[in-house]
Amino acid sequence: MKRASCDKFGKLYHIYYLLSNAKDNASEYAQEYLEVIEATKGDQKEKQLASQIIAAFFKYFPSLQCKAIEAIFDLCEDDEASVRIAAMKRLPALCQDKAEFVSKIADILAQLLQLKDPLEYDLASSSLMQILMKHPITVVKSVFKQLKAPENLVRDKCIKFLITKLKTLKKSILTEKVKDVIITETKTVLQDVTAEEFVYLMPFLISTTNISRTPKGQQELLNIVANQAEMDKPLAPLDKESNNVNRLITCVKFVLPFFSTEVKSTKFVSYFCCYVFPEWNNIATLEHGELLHLLILRQLAEMSTHCGKLNNMDTCLANVYRLIEEYMPSPPDNADVKTMPLLNFTFVECLLYVFHRLARQNPQFITTPPRSLKNFQARLTYFSRCVHGCNKALHDFDEKENISDEEMKKRKLSPKLFNNINTLMKDLFYQPSKYQCNVTLSFKVEVATRKKKQKKPKGGHGTNKEQLGSSKSTENQQLYKLPSGKFIDNSQIYRGKGRDGIRQESKLRYKRRRN
Repeated sequence: MKRASCDKFGKLYHIYYLLSNAKDNASEYAQEYLEVIEATKGDQKEKQLASQIIAAFFKYFPSLQCKAIEAIFDLCEDDEASVRIAAMKRLPALCQDKAEFVSKIADILAQLLQLKDPLEYDLASSSLMQILMKHPITVVKSVFKQLKAPENLVRDKCIKFLITKLKTLKKSILTEKVKDVIITETKTVLQDVTAEEFVYLMPFLISTTNISRTPKGQQELLNIVANQAEMDKPLAPLDKESNNVNRLITCVKFVLPFFSTEVKSTKFVSYFCCYVFPEWNNIATLEHGELLHLLILRQLAEMSTHCGKLNNMDTCLANVYRLIEEYMPSPPDNADVKTMPLLNFTFVECLLYVFHRLARQNPQFITTPPRSLKNFQARLTYFSRCVHGCNKALHDFDEKENISDEEMKKRKLSPKLFNNINTLMKDLFYQPSKYQCNVTLSFKVEVATRKKKQKKPKGGHGTNKEQLGSSKSTENQQLYKLPSGKFIDNSQIYRGKGRDGIRQESKLRYKRRRN
């Protein structure tokens, strides 16, 4: 057997030298080339040498090219890593002069990204990049095609390839046509993704293409998010499988920077006021419910700045006002500013800001029954006293007092928070109310300050958003994390947690792609 194997291996070398010496006349040795293709079924050394010969003389045998490619594909699935590696190295050469094979080879390389061995992954990735440099549109489409496949592992690896490799491309390769393909393909894929995939693909779409640079493109992003958040349906916070509240917050986060005088937030503001606020108590029962409340209010406050005319203005204002009444209590009979109730100033800042932005569209709202201007002004007066009391306490605190960094941070930010509340309340005290002041939300100041500090990180974990306003301690409150569940309910039916390899399942997929 060893002698027979040596004879076959030696014959392969003989064919190699024969074809090499024939040069441009190599096509005369079709039978010998066919023997090389058959040698891909031999032992390890024969397979490695055969793959090398097939690639070297591929262009001379047009009638055998399909068969040669199939043989190389089979080697890419071989049990031996050395054989798979040898075969993957040859794939870029097979489409060097044959553009018609680019799509098929790119498909296979994209699937091979799921190989567990780092060396094999790097080789599949680099081979795919070689082809991408010459055929970017075809390769991008092939990689995105894998994102429509049901297997999680290949999807994850293809997303990794897209977000790490495409951003390194030169402008001469990442042309406007390529960017248009990325936009089209990403929009299609985003119709059915997991939470994690959405979190990766949205920044990729925004940073890699020009979609966010024009009002039209920004509106497209808003439409994508509205569709992903299922804003055409009522919010169902208690539906654990859908993870609706986390999904909504995550989706809206990506488009907050794009609202402007040209790109209105009207649809989003309406949804928050009419569908989210009525579920306020149910949201409170969720894990980290108070933090979810905070994030919702902050997002709504930001969006309300660029809200257009609302068709359901009365409903929106009524729901906002209901929460204002909840968080701005009426003064007790024996109100004493020294014994204040537990108040959430951050919530109130957001709610007053939203009311201030929206009520200007219907100035008569506060005087229309069942609302009472007298009751509203009594709440404003009492809350103003509470703000004054807290502000005074902040000014009087001992700077040498041993307090935590978190508490110190809150105390430094509180004056801006209290000033905003006072400024907004002054406008609302007028009869009729005025809507003239412009304030910068305190948490926006906090974010800007944090970004400046993060330019020179000193190590450790980054600082996350923290809740300031409640009189309750929030030291033990966990910060919001992106959801790990599925965005699309039916995706749970067919998406498992990866695969053990590419052997059996990948062969079936290759056969399907070859048809």
